[in-house]
Amino acid sequence: MSISPNILAEIRLPAIDLQLIEWWWPTPMDVVATEDRHMIEMSLPPFATDGRACFPDVDPEGYGFMGNIFLRPAGMQVRAKSAGGQIRVVRCAVDPGRYAATVGKYFEWTPAELATCLNLRGGAMQSLLHRLRQELEAPGLASAALAEAYASALMIETARCITFSREVAAHGRLAAWQYRKVAERLAEPGPAPNVVELAALCGIGSRHFLRLFHNLTGETVTAHIERVRMDRARQMLVETDLPLKEIAARLGFAHAGNFSAAFRRVTDFNPRLFRQHNRRPGAAADGSGV
Repeated sequence: MSISPNILAEIRLPAIDLQLIEWWWPTPMDVVATEDRHMIEMSLPPFATDGRACFPDVDPEGYGFMGNIFLRPAGMQVRAKSAGGQIRVVRCAVDPGRYAATVGKYFEWTPAELATCLNLRGGAMQSLLHRLRQELEAPGLASAALAEAYASALMIETARCITFSREVAAHGRLAAWQYRKVAERLAEPGPAPNVVELAALCGIGSRHFLRLFHNLTGETVTAHIERVRMDRARQMLVETDLPLKEIAARLGFAHAGNFSAAFRRVTDFNPRLFRQHNRRPGAAADGSGV
C-alpha cells in the first residue's frame, strides 16, 4: 500500500496478527500490493467504499466486485480501485503455513477461487470478525486465547466458503448516498426505524432495499440496527455519566430493563459492569448517576 495505515488496535499472536486499521485516501484509490501473509479483512460501514479488484498475474483486466469480507492470498498480486476517503478494516493476517495447518489444505488459487476471495459471503465470518473487532476494542480476560480461537474459526469458515461456494455474481448494493441516509436515521434518538421507513428514505421498495443493504454490509437490516444501537450504547456508557434510564430512552427502549436485556444479549455484559470496566479516565460528564 502506498499510504501507511493507522493501527487503532492490535493483538499479536504466533503466526497471526489481528488489527483494527484505518486509512485516509484523499483521492481515488488505485493500488497494487502483494502480501506475504493471507489477509482476511472486513470493511466497516460507513467507512467502506465501493471497490473492485483484480489479480494482474491471472487476469489483469478481470476486475471483480469487492464485497464486505474478502481474502487477499499471500503471494498473489492484487490491484484494487475505489473512490477513496476514509476506510476502516478489521484484519486477520495469518502465515500461509498456519492457515494450511488449520484448514488442512493448501489452495492452488484458481481463477474461480480468487473470484470467490473478493466477495466472501457467510454470517459466521461476519459474526467472527465483529467479535474480533469487539475484542480488539475492549479486550477482556484471556483475550489472546479467545482472539486466537476466533481467528482459527475464521480461517476454517473462509476455507469452506472458497471450497464449496459457487462464484456469486454481484447484484448491486446500496449507493453511498443511500447508506448515509440510513446511517443518519439510525443516529437519531428514539425508537429505531423499520424496514419500510428506511426503504422509503432510499427511494426503493422494501424487498429491494433488504437485498441491496445485505450486499453492502453483509448483515441483515435487523442485525445492523441492533448492532448500531449497541455501539451507541457502549459509547454513552463509556463517555458519559447518563443514567441507564436516560440511555435506554435515547435508544428507543421503553424501560431500562429492556435495554439491559438487549445489551447483555449482544455483548454478554451487564451495562453497569461494562461501564465500570471500560470507563475512560476523565470522561466528560453528561448527566448524572449510573
